[in-house]
Amino acid sequence: MDQTKLNESLNAVNNDSSIAEDIIYRTVKEYSSDLDDIMQKIYNDVISIDYPAINTIEKYFIELSSALYFMCERVEKLGVYDSISKARAQETYNNKYLEFSTSVVGKKPTVGETQAVSDKAAIYDKTVNDIYSRAYKILKNKVSAAETMVSTLSKILSHRIQESQLTQMQTGRRLLNEENAF
Repeated sequence: MDQTKLNESLNAVNNDSSIAEDIIYRTVKEYSSDLDDIMQKIYNDVISIDYPAINTIEKYFIELSSALYFMCERVEKLGVYDSISKARAQETYNNKYLEFSTSVVGKKPTVGETQAVSDKAAIYDKTVNDIYSRAYKILKNKVSAAETMVSTLSKILSHRIQESQLTQMQTGRRLLNEENAF
């Protein structure tokens, strides 16, 4: 195996990937910055604190639930871009396939030749579809993780409320027992 050719190929893939990653990152950030900000606040004010206040948990429970409501529309909007970019890539491929298979005079091109020419013509449209497809999946995963966090916050709230009620009952009993002792 030729190490130089392998390194050239790796460098080309890394360069192309970094371009695509940058576009994906910017797209996801555009759609999810509000959600990302809330999740970061939850990490700072709830997760990294040993015993966060109930009102803090309630605040983020409501804030995150509200953000998820608005994220649904954003996810679907990005899903439309995914679908349309997929259709455009297929259209480019099909148009080139038909054009090439009917334009050659003399020897009819093989299926492999026609597919190769069509794939090459559609490569950028397919890359755009990959970018939107991955951004859509990332956004869906973020929404799913946020939904899990809402569920977790709900469980923490329920537990803390029960704990608070139990403490109140125990304190009330202690006070009653102390009053009856005299």
